[in-house]
Amino acid sequence: MKKDFQKSERFHLTRYPSNEDARPVLTPRSEIGWEKRAVFNPGIVQDGDLFRMLYRTYPDKLKEKNPRLTRPGFYFDNQISSIGYAQSNDGKKFEARKEPFIFPDTDYDRYGCEDPRITKFGDTFYITYTAIDSPISDKTKKPNIRIALATTKDFLSVKKHGLIGPPVRSKAAALFPDLVSGGRVGLALTISSDSTNSHVAVRYFDSIEEVLENKEGSWDFFLQTSVKTALLTTAWWLHRGPELGAPPIKTDRGWLFLYSAESMSDTWTVSAALADMHEPHKLIAKTSGYILQPVTEYERDGLVPNVTFPSGAMIVGDELFVYYGAADTVIGLATCKVDAILDALETFRENTRDEDEYFP
Repeated sequence: MKKDFQKSERFHLTRYPSNEDARPVLTPRSEIGWEKRAVFNPGIVQDGDLFRMLYRTYPDKLKEKNPRLTRPGFYFDNQISSIGYAQSNDGKKFEARKEPFIFPDTDYDRYGCEDPRITKFGDTFYITYTAIDSPISDKTKKPNIRIALATTKDFLSVKKHGLIGPPVRSKAAALFPDLVSGGRVGLALTISSDSTNSHVAVRYFDSIEEVLENKEGSWDFFLQTSVKTALLTTAWWLHRGPELGAPPIKTDRGWLFLYSAESMSDTWTVSAALADMHEPHKLIAKTSGYILQPVTEYERDGLVPNVTFPSGAMIVGDELFVYYGAADTVIGLATCKVDAILDALETFRENTRDEDEYFP
């Protein structure tokens, strides 16, 4: 049976300050060596009157190598990311520090601290990030791409807690800001990222201490069942599966997810999903197609062209602010009314599991 998706397919985010005059909210500073080439894929959190942002950077010593055939852009030498800090009073105009907030200085992240996501849990800010232990461009050794965790209470000092994710290729993880599933701690994460098998799943822990312990073998059962119980998956014939974007956002209709959609091409677009309030591994609805795609010059042209990656989001009043990495080079902002995106998702509530109807 063919379904009418017209209403939701017309829903899109609006770029800041307008689609007609769109521009980034943060760009690289030429005088800052560790971020001279790129600032992108930010995490964001509101702390009182401050908007606190962490973002990924590339240094001035980044050098292009041979073009890649399986992905746009290039291999890079010295592709070592750090994480910077910026803050704002309105969420639109940011002032960045001169020093990195998290930098690669351990065995598990010495070749990259990437894509931070921030969740406030109690009086502590939990920062999940992608840790890389060897050069991405080195063909002789496959790097371990894993999920690491750091914490801070004031964004002045930070403590690293090591790897907390599964012992397989995984990244793009975030803690839920509230307890779920009968009082447990939830962690959303992307497994087998950047592949056809990529999927977004949710694991539950009895406590935050259990998250930090990351005992050997504790992921075994979860990994055996994660594909079957995943929140977001993809069809086998697609080029790349979904990847978690921003940390889950609590709304009166369920948990709102912004994520990088599955794709048949090397274009990164933004989609949205709604999950059950109490059991957030259960999908309620997801948009068909994108709600933001690379259109502007700063989204289409950069170190990796045609990228809009939604790594940070928050509700500000009655609006949703979505912060995204654009072409792996600058940071953009797009917005909408919260009720508008939830209403758009409601039109897919009954059709979410009918994947064959989406792709005839």
